[in-house]
Amino acid sequence: MKCISVPVNTSAMERIDFDKCIDGDLIELTLDEDNYANLLKSNVIQQLNNELGLNIDDYEDEKITDIDKLIIARNIIQNTIMSNNSEVLIKLLTQVENAIKYKTGLFFYF
Repeated sequence: MKCISVPVNTSAMERIDFDKCIDGDLIELTLDEDNYANLLKSNVIQQLNNELGLNIDDYEDEKITDIDKLIIARNIIQNTIMSNNSEVLIKLLTQVENAIKYKTGLFFYF
């Protein structure tokens, strides 16, 4: 299973780096194989990698913690939704909006 997590506060963000999260620390989006395939097919992951200098893939964990990069990620996802309005993209957008709201980050565990 693939997971995209958002810590709900800075303390939770510190704990996620040490794999010490407690109940309530994270808002998690778990992707089944179909949702993950749809996410890849939308090309949004490739766009995030290219625009933000990331390496979101199956082999490494990745995170976006800079607020400016989170805003760029939100814009990329919103633009992708306009041409591919899938449920998984809407859920990803919600995760980015949570990360911006809580001033934490978006953590990809693929």
